Amino acid sequence: MAARSAPSCHLRLEWVYGYRGHQCRNNLYYTAAKEIVYFVAGVGVVYSPREHRQKFYRGHSDDIISLALHPERVLVATGQVGKDPYICVWDSYTVQTISVLKDVHTHGIACLAFDLDGQRLVSVGLDSKNAVCVWDWKRGKMLSMAPGHTDRIFDISWDLYQPNKLVSCGVKHIKFWSLCGNALTPKRGVFGKTGDLQTILCLACARDELTYSGALSGDIYVWKGINLMRTIQGAHTAGIFSMNACEEGFATGGRDGCIRLWDLTFKPITVIDLRETDQGYKGLSVRSVCWRGDHILVGTQDSEIFEIVVHERNKPFLIMQGHCEGELWALAVHPTKPLAVTGSDDHSVR
Repeated sequence: MAARSAPSCHLRLEWVYGYRGHQCRNNLYYTAAKEIVYFVAGVGVVYSPREHRQKFYRGHSDDIISLALHPERVLVATGQVGKDPYICVWDSYTVQTISVLKDVHTHGIACLAFDLDGQRLVSVGLDSKNAVCVWDWKRGKMLSMAPGHTDRIFDISWDLYQPNKLVSCGVKHIKFWSLCGNALTPKRGVFGKTGDLQTILCLACARDELTYSGALSGDIYVWKGINLMRTIQGAHTAGIFSMNACEEGFATGGRDGCIRLWDLTFKPITVIDLRETDQGYKGLSVRSVCWRGDHILVGTQDSEIFEIVVHERNKPFLIMQGHCEGELWALAVHPTKPLAVTGSDDHSVR
């Protein structure tokens, strides 16, 4: 006779294939332990290249779409989509929740960023006003909130050299914010005659009130205060989706499949065209880039993660790949070998 009680065994998540590159950006980083943190579906993943092992953060109830790394590079903040979306701050060593920030945003959390000392976190919502919210994340308390813009915001960053200043950018705008007490006040960037009024996709703050931003055209716009000071034309041949600031300088990645490295004054150091490498292909588009020492992490639109050693730039190492767009519909497991085959909305069988 069949047993009526459930068996005592449990399934344990062992490995997750894939990376969310589609419609996301700036979501791939090295942690202090030299592990790699990213997300796919509703799972935060911490991957150790040395041990070829994954740890999982599973505190979300829907798909994760944004990620920020704390300046000490141990804590991670992730934001999800959904009717009542929330933000989780969690430890990349233990994959345990430290704080949950909720009951403010609707639809989803598009962007996240920690300030210089990691005490405050800024978030941008996917609601009609693209609300900008500043949190004391340890106490789970919202400090300030303001309407962000009438159109989508793609990136936000604290000015690491001026406390209480932030910069956000998106569809045909860039805004420079001041936080005074709990009042968050924006000033729109003035494009003037120096460059075209266009969509700004990513940004990074630098010393002396300078802000560098990547435009849809592939140009880099350099701002002094709220004014456009100069443009670096043709930095990429298509939209610049990701900009990462580090001790050595800046890394940018774009729709043209190129990674460009720049020094601290934004003079070019080198260019790596991923389409021309061993792993390259036509249409490769970079969504996330992280430069640390002589290693560069790259996330693509088609959900691959590559690691590049700068002096061997023509040999990127493929760390992860998965389906990109839409849902996964087909799955079959080989009867004897450790193989599985999948098919999805991205028109591929893998």
